[in-house]
Amino acid sequence: MDIPATLLYSIISAIAEAALAPSPEPPIPYESSALARPLPEEAKQGVMQPPAGDGFLTINGRQWPLAPTAQIRSRKNLIVMPMTIQSPVDVVYLTDASGAIYRVWMLTPSEASVSRPR
Repeated sequence: MDIPATLLYSIISAIAEAALAPSPEPPIPYESSALARPLPEEAKQGVMQPPAGDGFLTINGRQWPLAPTAQIRSRKNLIVMPMTIQSPVDVVYLTDASGAIYRVWMLTPSEASVSRPR
């Protein structure tokens, strides 16, 4: 069964036109559609440097030991491995009784604008 050339041409042009047309609306950024996540009031704020992989984190120029049970959460609140962080990032963090960091939350721009103790 042969497909007439005009029908084939119209199908191909419709596909090409749909593929090249711009999307009607830009994608919504994650932050504007997300619920505010609850960050602990006692958490301190700082700028964390990319981890060196030596069991320490540098926040605000000070080296802190990393607790064995430490969790680092991304801006989307997902747990990330320390070595995936490649640039300085605004964070809030908690320390345990021994002074080791055991929780870190990377901040979105709106979360970073909230003043916290350093």
